[in-house]
Amino acid sequence: MKERLPALIALFMLLALVMTTWWAADYAQRAIPLNPPARLTHEPDAWSDRFIMLSSDPMGVPMNRLEGDAMKHFPDDDSYEIVNAVSTGQRPGSAITTGRADRATMYNREKTILMQGNAHLHRFPTEDTSALDVTSSELVIYPEQDIIKTDKPATVIQGNSRMQGRGMTYNNKTRQLEVYANTDVSISNKDLPSGKPDTDNATQENPRP
Repeated sequence: MKERLPALIALFMLLALVMTTWWAADYAQRAIPLNPPARLTHEPDAWSDRFIMLSSDPMGVPMNRLEGDAMKHFPDDDSYEIVNAVSTGQRPGSAITTGRADRATMYNREKTILMQGNAHLHRFPTEDTSALDVTSSELVIYPEQDIIKTDKPATVIQGNSRMQGRGMTYNNKTRQLEVYANTDVSISNKDLPSGKPDTDNATQENPRP
């Protein structure tokens, strides 16, 4: 028995060491999270130089195209910032539109594009309408709805007609144009086929209260 006592003591000490090590490891795992939550700071997690982004309908037909000289993605709000942005809408049944700006922010799950700095919208001519141009410091594009809005001063030019106002909404599906708080309106006789202005279904509204 005396000969076995040192071996039993060593075995007991080994078991105690194993139990202590297991307890320490378990405590460390519970005390320190292995996958801490990501910090919600507005810092890019992806970026690119020249890029092109396409979206299509369920049949695979391209509807919208967004490109620029540089892009950054921000995970906190899932937004994209684009330099020298160009947004092209080419939905079937609607006139092709191109929006340009010094910079743009795409957010709301790619449903909204905020164009800022020398913002310019060009609606290409069709068989029955001439080209339409809208310039402003800021334009908001809703690609899925094919609608362009702004609450900033805007200038609308179509043919020889010109409209200026603060605030504008253009629906490319219905070709309905609304210019708010008009300050200057000039519609040429050349743009009045059958007694109607060629600025599509242009409407003028009084300044907003």
